[in-house]
Amino acid sequence: MITNKITPKELWAKQQISSLDVDYDFWNERRASIEEFSQMSHSCIFTVDVFKERYDFASNNFAHIFGYNPIWIKTIRKQGDLLEERIHPDDRAQLIEYQIEHGQFIYSLPPEKRNDYQQIFQIRMLNVQQKYVNVISHHQVIQKDKNGKAWIIMGVMDLAPDQTPTDRIKRTVINRKTGEILGPVVVLAEQQLTKREKEILTLIRQGFLSKEIAYKLNLSIYTVNNHRKNILAKLNVGNIIEAINKAESSGILY
Repeated sequence: MITNKITPKELWAKQQISSLDVDYDFWNERRASIEEFSQMSHSCIFTVDVFKERYDFASNNFAHIFGYNPIWIKTIRKQGDLLEERIHPDDRAQLIEYQIEHGQFIYSLPPEKRNDYQQIFQIRMLNVQQKYVNVISHHQVIQKDKNGKAWIIMGVMDLAPDQTPTDRIKRTVINRKTGEILGPVVVLAEQQLTKREKEILTLIRQGFLSKEIAYKLNLSIYTVNNHRKNILAKLNVGNIIEAINKAESSGILY
């Protein structure tokens, strides 16, 4: 799990969405359609407004299935992180880490590909009987601003068919355009590079040789080569090109 000071909201802020690029009259019409559909669905549906950094909508099924206060659900835009409160504490912490990892992965992609991915989680949530149950939650971008940036994210949550007790989140990432299923974009703590290793890997990416890096950083070439070996070992790759690619896709390097 990543140890990272950045928060999901700080990642959202990277979108730099302008009020001039979002049309709330249009979105209000679309939200009304989602609300109407949610009344026919047995799923729990929610939307998140990335521009306003808050929940935008939650369906009544959150009250029926998970026991949330119906009034709070109807006023979700004022309730902050209400939906998180019934997620198992261990899963909630891991979910934040996964959101950060996914955000770093997304921002490592070209802008035109950043909205192509859907995350699917299995998490534990308290139900209306105050028992933890396994829940499947699909998250994806459903509305972009005028510049193609992710603006509204929708989640659809259902009880998982498999209710075998578990002690961790399961996560899958799918490219919605190609159907490709990706392995979790996860960087374990033991794989994290030190500040010096990141610096050296950045210089390697820029085309510097080991002896040039040694001179530039006032290190011995022996020390630089040791750092190179450590980078390969931590990222579990066979060569430095693979290390650069993995570090970029995992958000270690930007």
